[in-house]
Formats: sequence, structure tokens, C-alpha cells
Amino acid sequence: MKFRIIFLSASLVCGSASAINVRDALTSAYQNNQELLEIRQKVIASHEQIVQAKSGFRPKVVAQAKSGLTKGRTKYDSDSLHRGSLSKNQSGSVTVTQNIFSGFSDVAKVSKAEHDIFSAWAQLKTQEQEVFLKVIKAYLDLYAKYATVEAHKANVVSMKKNYETASTKRNIGEETLTQESAAEAQYADAQSRLESASAELEAAKATFEQLTGTVAPENVDHPKELVEIPESMELLQEVALSNNPRITQAREDIGSAKQSKKMATGKLLPTVDLEASGQRIIGDKKTFINSQNYNSGTSRTTSFDKSIGVTLTVPLYDRGEDRSQRRQASENVIANRIHFEKVRQEITQACKQVYRAYLAAKTNMDNSAKQIQAQQVAVNGNMQEMEVGTKILFDVLQSQTKLLEAKLNQIGTIQKYYENLYQMLSLQGKLTAEGLNLPVEIFRIEQNYENIKNHL
Repeated sequence: MKFRIIFLSASLVCGSASAINVRDALTSAYQNNQELLEIRQKVIASHEQIVQAKSGFRPKVVAQAKSGLTKGRTKYDSDSLHRGSLSKNQSGSVTVTQNIFSGFSDVAKVSKAEHDIFSAWAQLKTQEQEVFLKVIKAYLDLYAKYATVEAHKANVVSMKKNYETASTKRNIGEETLTQESAAEAQYADAQSRLESASAELEAAKATFEQLTGTVAPENVDHPKELVEIPESMELLQEVALSNNPRITQAREDIGSAKQSKKMATGKLLPTVDLEASGQRIIGDKKTFINSQNYNSGTSRTTSFDKSIGVTLTVPLYDRGEDRSQRRQASENVIANRIHFEKVRQEITQACKQVYRAYLAAKTNMDNSAKQIQAQQVAVNGNMQEMEVGTKILFDVLQSQTKLLEAKLNQIGTIQKYYENLYQMLSLQGKLTAEGLNLPVEIFRIEQNYENIKNHL
């Protein structure tokens, strides 16, 4: 499969050598994002399913101890004597039960646990990519907000200069009150828009801090990165349908549903259990005549019983519950297959939409740069013509407003362009710490699974 590597750049103004870049933001999020930390812990907890599933192959051992007193009393009408007894019984037992055959449901249970765990792994990767996309969008939004503030600051300087020039010229009779008022209104509007942009910047900082767990920087680098871009939409779809974790999760869910059906089928088959037990009973008994005489007789008995047996259980009729569960499991298999095809269609459609949006954003980014260049020429020309009297202040204000809008449009276009790049990376299943080769200690979920799966 062929890819081309492209290096991206643009002409925004808020990068610096000490500013953070996209990789810094993603590294911080990988280590600190609460959403990622939570789902990792849930996946670790899900590994216990394999231990629980394997318990069906292991014996069950139960130990039991009992101790009790029994007191009896008998009085006869023919005499004044009464006879009684005091018995103390102690017993201990151990019972071992081992399933020999359970309709293959124990095998299916282990296989289902494996599918569920692998599905959780895929879900973790999907979640990691979703968090990274949020971080990238927050980073790009922060970058765009910084650039927007800088554009509005430059506009405030220009509008202030226009207003001061208009006031000076009006004082000497070269401008009218109307022109001065127009310049003042534009200056006030520029200040207002700068305040709004600054407020939006603070909100973007808060979002960035929430996602990355680190304080938002005062500067961010231009989001230029080495990004793998497929040469065609078809190549993007091919990689996405092979590597996207949603595809993997949907496939594992089908396997899990099939094993659930086998487990339900096993309930309709006979089961065979082997049971062995041993019990020891010690009994002490005292008999007496009248309450003062305890020396009339004492006896002790000790017994030890052992037993071993095989139990065959054949289900005949369970009020229809098990058969209903098997039919339900069969329908769930079909539903999961339908879901798998649905996920494939969604990913295919997403590839088409993102690739087309990427091409459009790339064209718009080139056009926006040309628009800014042309509008800057228009502003310079209008200012020169105003000085010689062929243009009025209104023409200069209008051209400067158009220049500002062109700059803001370029910021939004570049932001959208990079979002599309990273969305394509996410569709291919590569927007992960390992896929991006981030400088972090990778969370190795497989190692945790290997350490747990054979626990007793």
C-alpha cells in the first residue's frame, strides 16, 4: 500500500520556539485524561472474566464444622425421681464437587470471555482515538483563538489609526463629521470584537486544560506534523476497514454472541458431576438421676463417613425458560451481524466524507491565502489613493474590514484542514500513542491479561 508523506504549513502568527505542539498535547492527555484512565481500569477489571469462566473446569471444595448441645429430661409419675441426659456433638466435613460434563457450556463460557475481553481492548483503542481527536480539536481551537485575537489586535490598531487620522483631518476641514463618526464606529466595533475573541480564547483554554490535564500555554505551535495521507479515497477505505477498532469490536461481539448461543444450548443437555465427601462426628453423652447426680454414666461415640458418587442430571422441562434463552441468543447473533455491516457502512461513508472535506479544505486554504494577499493590495491601494484624494476614508475602512474577514476565514479553513487530516488518521486506527510514537510509556493491556488469565 502506497502513502505519500506531506509536510504542512500555513501563515498564522502565534507560534514560538517555546510553545507546545500537537504531540505535547497528546502526550499530556495520554497520561492525565480522566476518561482514558477510567476506561483502562475498566478493561483491567474485565480481565477477571477469563478467570471466572475457567472456574467451571476446577473442583469446588467446601469445609464445614458443627458443634451443638442437646439436653433432655424425663419424669415418671410412679416415683419422685427424674432422669435426664446431656449430649455434646461435634462434626467436621469436607466435600469436593467436580463437574465432568455440562453440555460444553463451560468451553463456550471461556471462549465468550475471551471475545468479550478482546472487544473491550478494541473499545479502549476507540476511546483513546476519540479522546485524541477531542484533544486535537481543542488544540486547533486554541491555536485558532490565539490567531483570531492577534488578527483583531491588528485590526484595532488599524481602526484606531484611521479614527485618529479622521479626527485630525476634520479639525483642519479635510474630513466631515460623518466620516469621523464612521471611523469611530469602526474603532469601537474592532475593540468589541477583540473583547469577544479574548473571551472565546479563555473558554478554549479551559477546554484544553480539561482534556489534557495540564495548564493551557500562552503560545501554541502551528499544527504542522508529518501526517500519512492515503493517495486516494479507496486506499483510505481499505486501511480503515482492516484496522479501525470499531470493526474489530463488532467482529468480537459476533463471536461473543455465538458463544452465548452455545452456552444456552448447553443448558438443554445432560450434566454429569462427581462428588466426594468425608465426615467425622464425635458425640459425648451424660445421663443423670435428679439434678445433683452427674456420675450416673458418660459415653463417647466417634464415627467417620466417606462417600463418592456420580450425579447425572437430565433437563426435561424447565417451563420453557432455557429454550427461550436459546432462541434469544440466536436472534442476538443475527443482530450482531447486522451491526457489523452497519459499522462497515458507517466507516466507508465516513471515509468518503472526510476525504472529500480534506480536498475541499486544502483548496480553500490555498484560495484563502490568495484572497488575503489580494485584499492587502486593495487596502494599500485605497490608502494611497485616499492620500491623493481619489478615494475617501469609507473606501479604506471597507477594504480593511474585508481584509480582517479574509484572515478570519483563513484561520477557520486551516483549522478544518487539520481536523480532516487527523480524522483520516483515526479512521485508519492510527491515532493512538503507539501509532503516533508518542514519548510515553505505552499502556500494555496484553501483559496484564497474560498475568491474570491463569489465576486460581
